[in-house]
Amino acid sequence: MKLVCLIWLSGQFIIQAPYGIEAVPTGLGEDAQLLLNEKDGANTSQTVSPPLHSRQRRAGRVVFYDDFSSGHIDSSKWKHDVSADGVGHNEFQMYTPEAKNSYVKNGVLYLRPTLTADTFGEDFLMNGNFDSNKVYGRCTNGWCVTEGLNHANAHMNIHPIMSSYLTSTTNIRYGRVEVLAQLPKGDWLWPAIWLMPRTAKYGAWPRSGEIDLMEAAGNRNLHEWNGSSIAVDVARTNLHYGPDYPHDLHNDHNIQCHGCTYGDGYHTYWLDWTADHIALGVDGHTVQEDRTPPQGYWHKGGWSGSNIWASGGLNAPFDQPFYLILNVAVGGDFFWDGVTNKPYAKPWSMKEPTRDQMIKFWNTKHLWYPTWHGEEVALKIKYVKMWQY
Repeated sequence: MKLVCLIWLSGQFIIQAPYGIEAVPTGLGEDAQLLLNEKDGANTSQTVSPPLHSRQRRAGRVVFYDDFSSGHIDSSKWKHDVSADGVGHNEFQMYTPEAKNSYVKNGVLYLRPTLTADTFGEDFLMNGNFDSNKVYGRCTNGWCVTEGLNHANAHMNIHPIMSSYLTSTTNIRYGRVEVLAQLPKGDWLWPAIWLMPRTAKYGAWPRSGEIDLMEAAGNRNLHEWNGSSIAVDVARTNLHYGPDYPHDLHNDHNIQCHGCTYGDGYHTYWLDWTADHIALGVDGHTVQEDRTPPQGYWHKGGWSGSNIWASGGLNAPFDQPFYLILNVAVGGDFFWDGVTNKPYAKPWSMKEPTRDQMIKFWNTKHLWYPTWHGEEVALKIKYVKMWQY
């Protein structure tokens, strides 16, 4: 393992790299951009924060562990979210308990998206009627009934992709989470490892908060307007909180794997969470660290009106139990207008109705489906471990 020494002095990092690493700071300020050039390995670009003593590894009690050695998805540890649509971001998948969408093989959990037409037929996708309660015996979230894509006046249309969404039966309030995962590769795949509040103490999203250990795109060649990669070589962390959807305060942090992708091998995505801070990282790198604001998150957000978290602690809404989610979405608002995909452009626009977006996505299957190679499209998990502090 290569080591880098970071010393915070006079508002900037002094970087010492005694073990054959060329460490190059690419920005200054409270958050600094660091590029680690390992001479015998892949380069990693990350955002790092000034040192914080409480970041040191703490002792905790293991409250959840699954290495999938049982050979199946343990229903005492995981629950399937079952719905006829996504989770509110105009995605193109439904979530199912189908064995083809979530399974364990050789001690690895696979969450694998498939084509709805492969299960129900293309005529059903375009003209059928889908009822999650009738097909799967339950519907746990979102829309339960959808109509074919040819039904222009439907409240919700059948989604062209089937995928999986698992939630942990265990939740923690302060602790550590580790997930050893290999990300999927394939255009418009959107894997995520994240946490949501068990009871939404402060109200509907984003009032009660959200913690994202990892979000990524499966595309191999996807860039922002400024040329920065947001493809499968980049993993993103995030916190969400605010009084309502238009005032969701979030601050994306990216870590880039240069000369490799996060779909080429396994990496540990982790959370360290106390009343004083939330740190998120990949392997040995801290990607994001948010320290509890001295006057609380409401004051930090600068919103007008009454503090919706006044009944909680300074770190509200991140002062309540959260549970873990593993899922693979497809399409949706994660891929905003203005991104550049190669060798073809993004087929849909966020300005269009969701039905029109899904139709354009499905009609360009000849462009994106050739990038979906077997089990490479699956989010693969070797273990999940949760500690309670």
